[in-house]
Amino acid sequence: MRKMNIKKEIMRAGLLHSQARSLKIESIPTPSIARNQVLVKVKACGVCGSDLHLILHGKLKAKHYPCVPGHEASGIVESLGEDCSQFQKGDRVVIAAGTSCGKCAHCLSGKENLCDEIGVLGFNQNGAYAEFIAIEERYLHKLPESIPFAEGAILADAVSTPYHALKNQGELKPGDDVCIVGCGGLGIHAVAIAKALGANKIIAVDIDAGSLENASFYGATYLIQISGNQNLGKILKEKNIEIDLLADFTGVMENIENSLRAIKRGGRIVLVGIGRKALSISMPFYLIERQISIRGSYGSDRRAIPELITLYLAGTINLKKSITSIHPLDEINDCLHDLESKKNNPIRFVINPEL
Repeated sequence: MRKMNIKKEIMRAGLLHSQARSLKIESIPTPSIARNQVLVKVKACGVCGSDLHLILHGKLKAKHYPCVPGHEASGIVESLGEDCSQFQKGDRVVIAAGTSCGKCAHCLSGKENLCDEIGVLGFNQNGAYAEFIAIEERYLHKLPESIPFAEGAILADAVSTPYHALKNQGELKPGDDVCIVGCGGLGIHAVAIAKALGANKIIAVDIDAGSLENASFYGATYLIQISGNQNLGKILKEKNIEIDLLADFTGVMENIENSLRAIKRGGRIVLVGIGRKALSISMPFYLIERQISIRGSYGSDRRAIPELITLYLAGTINLKKSITSIHPLDEINDCLHDLESKKNNPIRFVINPEL
């Protein structure tokens, strides 16, 4: 019989009350765990752009209120439910950001991001802006000692989402010419991943000079600063740039329409950013005759985090610059506002509830 673990009864957490537009740091009961769950002591949680839409803007909604946001997390196993067998107390772990049913054909084949019940930690269930989180064991991945908790945490979304987009949906091959549109928290890591996977030219596109500066550090070979009314495809053609793979992280659908003539025969376009405008293709024959594919990409599946850990340990991906700064839980609202204003050109602020 598994030895019972004594846990802290009360913990601090950042709670979002409906329409509050900020998190309130409160003392709440430490969550109990079910038979298939693990209690993880949170050591790091990344502050993501989608948190802005949930907390500051109210454009995204949580399943219930109050809720604890935070979906990019790493930590240490504190206690385990009776049916858990893959981890032990004290193990270092990364928590996958996506939630799913765990029972359908997609989940059982390791492609949880195709599940009809796909969700996000911190939206569908309480997340990791807290001292502890209760989570099903199947969402955990072991984190090697050589990877800092902060860098391990952002593997859960900031790095795994663009990895899935480029490697699996975009089918990036060594020697491909790749264009990354939007170099924020996801797109900047797409640049790093494109380089790690052997891309030839890496064209980084953004409206913000600071984001392009970050892209240059991560290996972009061409930098294009674009304004809202410029035609990206025209700029690419003027620079005599043709691309095998374009990955859009902005959700600005005009970029797709405008870029078609810069896509090589057999090229791929992957949509990651979520926009509100319709995708319009005025040149369907061009798309058909050149056999250009347009694909969607959402989150990542079970393959991503272990594969990224392998790349990290091999020195192929370096995430040190990705961690802008580490903050206590009390500073979460400041981090959200600084991310929104892009103060000091941030990539990822990280919360450590122990500070």
